[in-house]
Amino acid sequence: MLAFGKRNSLIDGEFGGRHEDLNWAPPLVSREEYREILASDIPALEIHLRPADGPWVNGRCAALLSHYYVPDVPFELQVAALEDWVRLLSPFPKWAIQAAVDEWLSRPGRQKPMPGDIIAACRWRVEEPALNLKLLRKLVARYERELPGGRT
Repeated sequence: MLAFGKRNSLIDGEFGGRHEDLNWAPPLVSREEYREILASDIPALEIHLRPADGPWVNGRCAALLSHYYVPDVPFELQVAALEDWVRLLSPFPKWAIQAAVDEWLSRPGRQKPMPGDIIAACRWRVEEPALNLKLLRKLVARYERELPGGRT
């Protein structure tokens, strides 16, 4: 049902991800489907997309950056750089950050990642579940608009 609310996008002829089809009109779901979406589907996706907690992000970023030690960097500068990483990655779920870091570390070579490298990999991972959540909320809104007395 949600597949009709999505479209593939191309960037320079290459797959650029799945995005909401702005022309999609959510179908009217049954009462049972509505209740399942509210009781199970939406809460599961909200948990799946819940941002990682700050201390975990701090530790994950510190471990990542330890692979790329640069001598003679003042401690204050190291702390400031780590704070940038934590601030920029904190909106993402733990699973997405971990997968992005694992992917980066498994690459050949020793190029140090920039925050944007890991952020792009996180965005790619959360794109589909975040879109699913948005479309499910639209299904719920459509159902609630159609009810004469509101929610049931």
